[in-house]
Amino acid sequence: MRLTLKLLLLALAPAAVFGQTTVTVDAGRGPVVVQIPSNYDPSSPAPLLLLLHGYSFTANYMESYFNFSPLAEQNGFILTYPDGNTDSLGFQFWNATSACCDNDNSGVDDVGYLTTLLDLLESQYNIDPQRIHIVGHSNGGFMAHRMACEDSNRFASIVSLSGAALNDPAQCAPLSPMHVLHIHGTLDPIVFYGGGFINDTYPSAMETCFQWAAHNGCNPTPVSGSNINFDGLIFGNETSVLRWQEGCATGGSVELWSIFLGGHLPALSSQASSLIFQHLIDHPKPTAPGGFIRGDVGGDGTLDISDAVELLLHLFGNGNLDCREAGNSNADGSLDIADVIYLLAYLFSSAPPPSAPFPGCGSQPISLDCLEPWCP
Repeated sequence: MRLTLKLLLLALAPAAVFGQTTVTVDAGRGPVVVQIPSNYDPSSPAPLLLLLHGYSFTANYMESYFNFSPLAEQNGFILTYPDGNTDSLGFQFWNATSACCDNDNSGVDDVGYLTTLLDLLESQYNIDPQRIHIVGHSNGGFMAHRMACEDSNRFASIVSLSGAALNDPAQCAPLSPMHVLHIHGTLDPIVFYGGGFINDTYPSAMETCFQWAAHNGCNPTPVSGSNINFDGLIFGNETSVLRWQEGCATGGSVELWSIFLGGHLPALSSQASSLIFQHLIDHPKPTAPGGFIRGDVGGDGTLDISDAVELLLHLFGNGNLDCREAGNSNADGSLDIADVIYLLAYLFSSAPPPSAPFPGCGSQPISLDCLEPWCP
């Protein structure tokens, strides 16, 4: 029996992709697998995919199910798939919403944990801030919706398979638009397509999409797309596609893929994972037009004493500054005298230079605002 179990676990372990490097990081709960594509270049930002398992599943099983590793390698994505905590029944879970799935009422802060994990990855790798995505199944889908509500500035898109949004739209207040793809089987016996109750009520697949369409400012009437084959055990192109894309704020869209007669864990067709991955590729965060050079307060393309003077005038003399992020010399998310000191130290005492974008022009990262970008 033990030998059989070991063989089964080995069979479920994700297969290595030639050229891809597998490492682990620890964000406070033990090792988390991170797969680095063979073409990763520390000088070039790479997209990141965070894959979240469903209740009672494991990270390794979820990767084996979707088999995203080859697609991540092919498209230059960094891929990571953490495990949730274990409940009193021995099942792994995410504390996503009041409905799912902190059955023991542990109150564990999974938003904080995943945020710490992403912060850690961004400190160790050059992650493209315009291309950070989440894919989650079931409980992981609930968690994807929760993370999008809590930290919309960070994510370009989320994909939820057999999950649901928060039941009360007022509890979700994203600060920026979000690309959302919701996939659901119409005969899902676990998380009902029409909404239901687990530990609390949760919205239907359609209501989940209406919520995100409202958050994104989209026209509430969706348009139909061509059917696709998502479940390999159901004949034909069984999955209908609805899109909320008219009138949406830049960087926001919503799609609903309804798997006719589909269940909770669809038998993925040969193209299902590729269709999801293509959606990620097609939905980055928008890049702001124009840009700035960090520290170049005057916007003349160079850093000199005049930039420090203009920043002082803004701080203490009500001087105008349309691109405040350019003045955020130390990149700490605030504008104060420390930025002047940092700039002067760089100019006159060989201190470290400002962080990106520097010395060339760029549009990210932005903690403050840049209402009138300085450079093309």
